[in-house]
Amino acid sequence: MVSYMGWILLGYGLAAVLVHFLHGVLLRTKPKDGKKLHYILVTHNHENQMEWYLRALSWYARLRGESVRVTVLDEASQDDTLAIIQRLRDEAGIELTAVCLMTVGAEEIGRQAAGTEEEIKVHVDLRVPQEAAKIPYVHV
Repeated sequence: MVSYMGWILLGYGLAAVLVHFLHGVLLRTKPKDGKKLHYILVTHNHENQMEWYLRALSWYARLRGESVRVTVLDEASQDDTLAIIQRLRDEAGIELTAVCLMTVGAEEIGRQAAGTEEEIKVHVDLRVPQEAAKIPYVHV
C-alpha cells in the first residue's frame, strides 16, 4: 500500500516538473519586445578571456531564447584573439562580427557598430577591466 502511494506521489511530482519546464520553454520562445541585444566589444590582446566572454554571451542567448549580435573591434592584437573569434564564429545564439581597427576606415567601423533602431547597444571596452562586468555571467 505504501509503495503504491509512493508511485502516485512520484507521478504527480514528475508531472508538475514537466509542466513547469514546458511553461518556461514556451515563455522563452516568445519575443519580448522585438529588440535585439548588440554587444560591441573593444579588445586588445584578450586571448585569455575572449573565449569565456563569447561563450557567456552564447549561454545568455540560449537561456533567454534570444539572439545576440556581437561586434568585436580589435585594436591590433598581437596574440590569438582574432583566431579565437574566428573559431567561435558559429557558436549558437550569437551573430559574431570581427573588425580590426587598424585595417579599416572610420566609415567601416561606424557601419559595423551602428546596427538598427531595434537593437539595444551595449558598449564594452575590455581594455578597462571593470567594463567586462557588463557581459552576463562574467564577474570581475
